[in-house]
Amino acid sequence: MLQSLKKTETTIIYFTAAAIILSGFLRLLNFKCSGLVFNFSLFPYIVVRGLYYLKIWRKRNKNLTAIDKNRLYVYIGIFITILLSVIDFFSADFFVIFLIMIDFLLLKSEKKS
Repeated sequence: MLQSLKKTETTIIYFTAAAIILSGFLRLLNFKCSGLVFNFSLFPYIVVRGLYYLKIWRKRNKNLTAIDKNRLYVYIGIFITILLSVIDFFSADFFVIFLIMIDFLLLKSEKKS
């Protein structure tokens, strides 16, 4: 199961980027649902990364690599930022996009090594 989740990560990040671009176009057209579309576009990413770390947590004997630890910190930052955005505490859309970019770069550097 872990290997299948690892294979879909790049696809999920590309899908998330496309959905974020769609929400940006909706924002340019002044649709009120653009913020909601932005938050829902991150849902598949949150679910896949959450399942991956849940599987690792259940297999307590598996140690995380340094890149997986860094990606976990990025995931926690994204999750907290989205949670605060959904409860309308503050909106930090650029910060979430920046964290997803960092996660993508960590993923690509992991596949090269």
